[in-house]
Amino acid sequence: MITFRFEVLNFTIQISNEKLAVALYKLSNKERDVILLRYFQSMSDQEIAELYHVSRSAIYRRRSNGLKKLKTLLKERN
Repeated sequence: MITFRFEVLNFTIQISNEKLAVALYKLSNKERDVILLRYFQSMSDQEIAELYHVSRSAIYRRRSNGLKKLKTLLKERN
């Protein structure tokens, strides 16, 4: 089984789903990092915002835009 590794800050996040990993690679670094921290490290938008020294609303926008792109990318790959 192939495992894809993503380095986000001081976290190493491993994903074994190839479709998801390829789609994540196509997002911007900012969008990908926020999605990985939120859904694979269970961090809140506020916690992520504090790590990146930006507003919570900036993180929300990155996550929201990234999820929309991810949904489109995953549909394309079916």
